[in-house]
Amino acid sequence: FEILNAQLKTFEKYYELAVAQYQHTLIIIQCIGEGRLRNEIHDKLKLKKEVKSFVNQFHPLYGFGATEIYFN
Repeated sequence: FEILNAQLKTFEKYYELAVAQYQHTLIIIQCIGEGRLRNEIHDKLKLKKEVKSFVNQFHPLYGFGATEIYFN
């Protein structure tokens, strides 16, 4: 629980930085595992108004362990 919370805090930090710097995309590396962190991040992204879309598909650099976020 503590590890997941620390990871989510780190996600929020870099998400906010990307929004503040008007980035077009952001790649979050969440690794491959049971999908707990990925699911939590995806749930949060669904509620964020700045997010146009996001996808968790194979990426040549990160495999299946990353989510790419596209901003409005």
